[in-house]
This record gives sequence, C-alpha cells and structure tokens, in this order.
Amino acid sequence: MGLRWSGLAEQMLVWLSVTPRPPRTGLAYVGVRVAVYAVALLLIVLIYSTKDRALVIAPPIALLCAAATWYLLGDTPLPMARRVVLSAGVGLILAELTWAIGYWSTLPLVGGAALWLGLYVLSGLVEAEGNSTLDRRIALEYAAVATIGTLLVLVVSRPWSP
Repeated sequence: MGLRWSGLAEQMLVWLSVTPRPPRTGLAYVGVRVAVYAVALLLIVLIYSTKDRALVIAPPIALLCAAATWYLLGDTPLPMARRVVLSAGVGLILAELTWAIGYWSTLPLVGGAALWLGLYVLSGLVEAEGNSTLDRRIALEYAAVATIGTLLVLVVSRPWSP
C-alpha cells in the first residue's frame, strides 16, 4: 500500500514540475500553454471583476501569475531556485500592474485582458531567456505583441471618453 502511494506522490510531483522531467515539445507544448493561459485569463478576469481595492486583488493575481509562470518554466533547463525567483518577479510586476489598473474605470474583461497581456508577455520573455533563445527577433516580437495588445485594450476601453 505504501509503495503505491509513493508512486502516486512521485507522479504528482512530476506532473507539477517539481521534479525534473523531459521538456514538452510539439502539440503537448502548445496545448499546455493554451490551457494555462486560458485558465489564467478566466481567473484574472474573475478576480479583477470584484473591483475591490488593490490590496485585496493584487496578491491573488500575483500568486496566480507567479504560479502560471513557474509551471511554464518547467519546460526550461532552469534550476528550481531560478524558476522561483523569475516567477516571483513576474508575479510582483503584475501585482504592481494590478494596483495601477485598479484605478482605471473600465469593464472587468478589459482590465483582466490587460493584466493577462502582461502575464503573456512577461512569462514569454522569461521562458525564452530560460531556454537561452532570447534574441533580438524574439524581443521585438514580444514588444510588438505588447504594443498591439495595449493599443487594442485602449481602443476597446476608450479611456479618453467620459
């Protein structure tokens, strides 16, 4: 009985990327990213839609984004301590962004999408750096995504109108 539970615990640790495993590739790689980003968007919008004070909504969004980044970094050769530091950095930046966006009078979906855009860009850059593939082309690609996404959020939210 103890051996079976030990194997189950070991499999859970591998699934959660706590223990090393071969990196995902191909469809599994894309599928995991789509699932993580979709769940993150849903949860960010749900948390942000409370429109509570930043002191209340920023920590859960920071933890969610840090956890998502940490999980996505499981496909990189980074050591565990470096994954934790990079994930915490992404979470901290998004907590600050949550505080700033919290003063913005906009629809919860728009505010949540803006925070999700931050998660997507930051976690993507951190992952590229973790894989040692961050170069000028990838940096420009993420800069373009951030710029176009920000402009789209601004056009949808129309902050200049009363």
